[in-house]
Amino acid sequence: MKKVALVSLGCSKNLVDSELITGSLIKSGNKIVSEEEAEVIIVNTCGFIGDAKKESINTALELLEHKKTGNCKKFILTGCLVERYKDELKKSLPEVDDFWGTGNLFKISSLINDSEEKLSENYKPGTLYDPDSPRTLLTMPHTSYVKVSEGCSRKCTFCIIPKMRGLMKSRPIESIKKEIENLGEMGVKEVNLIAQDMTSYGRDIGANLENLLIEITEVKNIEWIRLHYLYPWGVTDNLINIIENEEKILPYIDMPLQHINDRILKLMDRRTTTKKTIEIIDRLRSGIADLTLRTTFIVGFPGETDSEYLELVNFIEDTKFDRAGAFKYSFEEGTKAALLDNQIPEEIKDERFERLMNIQSEVSFQNNKGLINNTYNAFIEGTGDNVHARIPGQAPEIDGITHLNSNNDYKIGDMVKVKITDADIYDLHGEIIN
Repeated sequence: MKKVALVSLGCSKNLVDSELITGSLIKSGNKIVSEEEAEVIIVNTCGFIGDAKKESINTALELLEHKKTGNCKKFILTGCLVERYKDELKKSLPEVDDFWGTGNLFKISSLINDSEEKLSENYKPGTLYDPDSPRTLLTMPHTSYVKVSEGCSRKCTFCIIPKMRGLMKSRPIESIKKEIENLGEMGVKEVNLIAQDMTSYGRDIGANLENLLIEITEVKNIEWIRLHYLYPWGVTDNLINIIENEEKILPYIDMPLQHINDRILKLMDRRTTTKKTIEIIDRLRSGIADLTLRTTFIVGFPGETDSEYLELVNFIEDTKFDRAGAFKYSFEEGTKAALLDNQIPEEIKDERFERLMNIQSEVSFQNNKGLINNTYNAFIEGTGDNVHARIPGQAPEIDGITHLNSNNDYKIGDMVKVKITDADIYDLHGEIIN
């Protein structure tokens, strides 16, 4: 048995990978401990954009100090950053004992135990798993992420993910349904479906998202099903009808749009247009009652003019997304966008980012104020001196919370009915209705 610490960085898809690594470590007889106690430290890295890469490197450097001053005898880097820069990392971080990418994650336990197993055999980026795969949830006990596919077959010019995760590989519907049944038996009540390109789910195996949703709504114990990362192209009327009519599927759509200007969308190879994007939003809002619509944009894409940026700003002001985040374009070698002329200076990206987020903050504040006096079911996620919950329009980790004025003895994961009484830019305030 080895004492192992695992630090997970990056997105929810990476978190699922960390849960799989943790599960396989425990199954093979290891004990999960803090970094201070660990004989082995594993960092599951992110390599998506510049800031994430810096965080991964800085975290590794900080934790490597435990090899000098603590109990740590072995240090392992895994994940997207390693998949992308393994050779460079070996040279720059000689203190790291092993480097492992995104594929065959269950074999990391063999690295820890110095197994003679051929670890690189049949290696491919990205790890698919099944309901019987060892997995230890790292979320709150009532909520979980379920990865329905791995990788991406889109060719967005700014994105390196297909090279880090491989082309899209969908899991069979029966595998996903069985996993959700297992989660329900464990006490999970909220399932967050994730994929790099949710609307394309199943096209490689003769399935589709609509049939998947119909199947998993039959699972007992699950009360909320939430959809993340829908690519705009592929949102069908049938999908909209299913979301509207299936009680368990929340009226919540996370659909990264990236931009609205036709020329920029074409340079990004997003396979959509301004007109189509607006039509999709109109269809979603008219077809799904009380919809919470979350999106993400990129500012400072190569060649983005002042007028094209202003078009994006006006679009955000007019469309009034419930939630919207933004990234400053990150120059990523190996992508087509990195070869484009007219790369935008960092100071201009900063200015555009700040202006956009200030505008969206005001939009979010007004939207949140519009929820005052509404009532919702909500999961308790904080107790004691900081009682708070999440309503359906608040996804875990990425959205705000609802602060509650209550001294009642609730447990994390309890579902209560909440009336919204006040609002901030990100968070809500409410009271529990008996």
